[in-house]
Amino acid sequence: MENVKQILFVNACMRGPERSRTWKLCQTFLNACKNRWPEAEIRERDLTAAPLPVLTTELDDRRHQRFSEDPRDPMFGPAHEVAQADLVVIGAPYWDLTFPAALKVYLEWASMLGVTFRYTQEGEQVGMSRAGELVFITTAGGPLEGQNYGFDYLKGLAAMFGIPSARCLSAQELDIQGNDPEAILREAQERAAALAAEL
Repeated sequence: MENVKQILFVNACMRGPERSRTWKLCQTFLNACKNRWPEAEIRERDLTAAPLPVLTTELDDRRHQRFSEDPRDPMFGPAHEVAQADLVVIGAPYWDLTFPAALKVYLEWASMLGVTFRYTQEGEQVGMSRAGELVFITTAGGPLEGQNYGFDYLKGLAAMFGIPSARCLSAQELDIQGNDPEAILREAQERAAALAAEL
């Protein structure tokens, strides 16, 4: 990827910087990105500090009405930040086969007709994000083998938004008795730096 000017970091590392292994892995990747693209701005959406409201029918109706009146209203911030990013980085732990609910709510707010996707007159769905990559960073106490459903969902959503590539960076089996979680995390951090270099 060339000319990366804006990196969006969606922080769903719910245990915070002191406790979250996912957050540590994200920081390694973001620091490597900053080294590769020194001029890039990293914009963080911290879902641990300011969770968004769940989209009820009433709120969704109000959202669509408001969009027709003012498409730049701050309520459309999640959609605009995904649309305008050159690289989308999502950090979230592996919870209950996917990821924390706060991230799903954010993604619903980011899925906005006229901002992150549109339809042609023929009914074809077209993504509107300019991002070239979506990178999902996660950590898991056990193995992910065949059950990384959160990433499966994000891959589909990336395609819907017009993001051509989605990758998952993970540290797995951190809580299995006998494993060395620090060593596993260090190895994942090495892969994180390598991934930033190859994007």
